[in-house]
Amino acid sequence: MLLAGMAARTTVSPQALSGTARASDCAWERHSKRVVKRVRRHGKVRRVVRRKVWWTCVPQSAAPAAANPAPAPTPAPAPEPEEEANRVSVKGAEYYFVLSRPSVKAGSVTIELNNQGEDPHNLNLRLEGSDAEPLQIPETDSLQRNVAGFELPAGKYRLWCSLPEHEERGMVTSLVVE
Repeated sequence: MLLAGMAARTTVSPQALSGTARASDCAWERHSKRVVKRVRRHGKVRRVVRRKVWWTCVPQSAAPAAANPAPAPTPAPAPEPEEEANRVSVKGAEYYFVLSRPSVKAGSVTIELNNQGEDPHNLNLRLEGSDAEPLQIPETDSLQRNVAGFELPAGKYRLWCSLPEHEERGMVTSLVVE
């Protein structure tokens, strides 16, 4: 009975039916469909939602055997490892910042402000202990993002939102530039 139920739910290609395809020659694809039925239970009509699942065999073409196999290709030189992106994403919401990573390398740094909150937010950053004008990512509306690049020397940077009362409510964090 179980085998008959499986056969009803499995679609097989003509090659598989003729016996020329083996299970290893198939790429099995899973399909599903939402089925809604109305049934009468205890004198009331109720909606029953189920998911019908079936599998199909998609034949994989076997590569024909070559009469004269080609010589094995020489291995390509190992690729140089890609330089890690010097980027940090700052997620802002009411009233906090979350950094995608706690530190980045000194030099050119890309900072993305991703505002997931209901209010607009901005991002200011300044090297701790410095009196210099802060670097800024302008005000970003709710569910928007803003990206900026800065040249940052090594040190610990303070990041905050300068909109009224945001910093006081906790929209402040720090980033280490190594």
